[in-house]
Amino acid sequence: MRRISTRLAVAFLIVALLPALPLSLVVQDLLERRFGPAIAEPLEAALEAGLAESRAHLHELQGRLRVRADEVAGTTDDDIVLLDVAGRIQTADALRELMAANPAFVEYAADLALDADPRRAGDLLVVRAQADGAGPVIVVQPLPPGMVARAGDLTEGLGLLRGMRSQQGRVVLSFVAPFLVIYGLLIVVALVAGTLWARRLVRPLEALVAATRQVAGGDLDFRLGDRGTGEVGELVRSFDTMVDRLDEQRRDLARLERATAWRGMARTLAHEVKNPLTPILLAVQQTRDNYRGDDEGYRELLDECTGIVSEEVESLRRLVREFGDFARLPKPALRRTDLVELLRDLEHLYGAERVELAVGVDELTGWCDPEAMRRGLINLIDNGLAACREAERDECVTLLMVDEEPGVRLEIGDQGCGIPPENLIRIFEPDFTTKGEGMGLGLAIVQGIVLGHGGRLDVASEPGAGTTFTIRLPLIPVGGTDKEDSES
Repeated sequence: MRRISTRLAVAFLIVALLPALPLSLVVQDLLERRFGPAIAEPLEAALEAGLAESRAHLHELQGRLRVRADEVAGTTDDDIVLLDVAGRIQTADALRELMAANPAFVEYAADLALDADPRRAGDLLVVRAQADGAGPVIVVQPLPPGMVARAGDLTEGLGLLRGMRSQQGRVVLSFVAPFLVIYGLLIVVALVAGTLWARRLVRPLEALVAATRQVAGGDLDFRLGDRGTGEVGELVRSFDTMVDRLDEQRRDLARLERATAWRGMARTLAHEVKNPLTPILLAVQQTRDNYRGDDEGYRELLDECTGIVSEEVESLRRLVREFGDFARLPKPALRRTDLVELLRDLEHLYGAERVELAVGVDELTGWCDPEAMRRGLINLIDNGLAACREAERDECVTLLMVDEEPGVRLEIGDQGCGIPPENLIRIFEPDFTTKGEGMGLGLAIVQGIVLGHGGRLDVASEPGAGTTFTIRLPLIPVGGTDKEDSES
C-alpha cells in the first residue's frame, strides 16, 4: 500500500511539473521578444530620431537667435534684452520676472564670448552680442514650451532602453526567477496535498487488504464498517456484504453438514431401535400371561413391570418416529392449498382461547405441502404453549398471516419465557435442546420443511417477553405438482 501511496504522490508531482517547463519557456520567449532586437532596435531608432530632430530644431533656434541678437544689439542701450519665442522684445517687467526666477543665468551669460553660439540654460537660450560702436548686450530667448521636457524624456527613454538591452539576461532572470519560485512553492503545496489525499485514499484500501487476509485466515466475524466515500467506500461496503454472505453460507453449510450427519445417524437408530421393540414388549407380555402361580404379589409385580416396559417401549417408538421423520424429510408434495383454511383448522384443533388467529383475507391459495406445513406449525404452536406454561402465563399463541407478493409471511408468536441470545444461534441444530425430554429435533424438522418449500425460517426472541418465529413461503411450485392439479 505504501507503494501505491508513493506512486500517487509521484504522479501528482509529475502532473504539477509538466506545465512548468513549457510555461517557463513561454515566459522567457515573451520577455526576449519584449526586449529583443525585433522590438528594441526599432524603438531605439525611433528614440534616436526624435533626439536628432530635437537637436536639429535646437540648432535652428540657436542660428535664428544669433541673427536676431546682432540685430537687437544695434538698436538698444540695455545690457539685457528678453525676446519671446517669436523674437519680439519683451518689457522690462517680464525681464525682471525672468531674472528673479533665474538669478544665476546673468553671471552665466557674462562669461559667454561675444562670438560664441547661443547656449541653453535650462529652458532659455542665451547669447552675447555687440554692435559696432556699442556695448555688449545679453539676449535671452525662451525655448518653445515642452521642448526641453520632450528632449529629456527621449534621452531618458533611450538610456533606459540601452541599459535594459545591456542587462537583458538579468532582466529576463528577474522575471523568470520569481515565477519559478512561486511555481515551485505551488508544486510543494500540490505535492503535500497530493500525499495527504493519497494516504487518505489508500488507508481504506490498506484496511481492506488486512481484512482480506483475516477473512482468508477463516475469521468471518471481521467487518470494516463504514470507511471512506465514493468508489472506495462502495468497495468497502461490498466487501462487508460479501463477508456477511460468506458467513451466512458457512453457517448454512455447517448446519446442512450437521443435519446430514444427524439424518444418517437417525436413520440408523430408527432402524436398529425399532426392530427389537416389538419382541421386547411381546416377551414381557408373554412372561406375564404365562405365569400360572397363585402368588398375587408376584402377579402384581409382573403387571407393574409389563406396564413400565409398555410405557418405555411406546416412548421409544415416539422417539423412533421422531428420528424417522427427521431422517426422511421427503420432498414436499406440492398442491394447491388454502392457507387460511389450514390455519383455521389449527385454531379449531387447539381452541380459540389457545390459538389466536389474525388473517386479513378470507382465502389465500398457493402451492405447498399441507401435511408437512401442518406438522411444522403444530410443532411451533406446541413450543409456544410450552414456553407460556414455563413462564406461568396464559397459554396463548398468535398466528399472523400477511400476504406478500409473490408469497406469504406467517408469524407464530408467544409471550412465554423467551430464548437467551446465546441459544438463538443453535436452536435449529438437531442435537440442541433445553427441555428435559426429546432429542431437540423439532425445530430442525420445521426448518427442513420450510427450506423444502423454498422458504425461510427466522426467529426473534427477548428473554422474559416471548418468541416469534417467522416463516416466509414463495407459494410457487418449487419441485413438482400433484397429479390432479397438473391435469386441471
